[in-house]
Amino acid sequence: MGATLDALHRLQEVELQIAEIQRGIDRKHRAVHKHEERIAQIDAQLRAEKSSLQTDQMEADRLDLDLKSRDAEIAKYRLALQVAKTNKEYSAILTQLNTHKADNSKLEEKVLALMGQVDARRKTIAGINEQRVAEVTRVEELQALARAEEDRYRDRLSALRAERDQAASAVPPKALDFFNRVAGKNEGVAMAKVIRTHPKRAEYACDGCNMAINIEQVNAILSRDEAITCNICGKILYVDAPAAKAV
Repeated sequence: MGATLDALHRLQEVELQIAEIQRGIDRKHRAVHKHEERIAQIDAQLRAEKSSLQTDQMEADRLDLDLKSRDAEIAKYRLALQVAKTNKEYSAILTQLNTHKADNSKLEEKVLALMGQVDARRKTIAGINEQRVAEVTRVEELQALARAEEDRYRDRLSALRAERDQAASAVPPKALDFFNRVAGKNEGVAMAKVIRTHPKRAEYACDGCNMAINIEQVNAILSRDEAITCNICGKILYVDAPAAKAV
């Protein structure tokens, strides 16, 4: 390989070390984010349950107030029975009283059902709150692990980035810009080795995507000091010393 490809290869070695460390740190942060999303879902569930609880409670209160009003009406009918002067009047009042009592009985069942629903929702909310507390605790634990991971590799990353800057200074600007674009798309992997797929025939493939590379491309890599890419995965191809001798 020429000077440019040699410099790119050195740069790639450093870039891979940085990318590996960064992936480990990113995994920790993704775990935090996953549980933060779970907390957001729990909060949405809590809001929905609390809204339903409020609606049920308001309806139960309204029906209970209606029931008390009807109880007052029943009390009036009972008093009217005591002062009824004729059987006909007594019978009419009694019919109204029994109708109100039947309505009240249905209303009481409704109120009891709603209160049962209110109690069930409160238990559900309590359970969801327990889940939230557990998730918050887990987020705090994962955040601590992410910070520890960053602290653990802070000095190493600083040294590698300085090494990367030094390696990048040996790469022509155009090739460096291209390298950075490819590396950015592939988690730091910008280069792929050319591998020989047959011991006796001139058959080659890209180690990045396992797709065939023709001999003209291989010869171009060996003869021209520039970034030549795989037609399939777009990575910069290089040939190591043993393979170069074989070609």
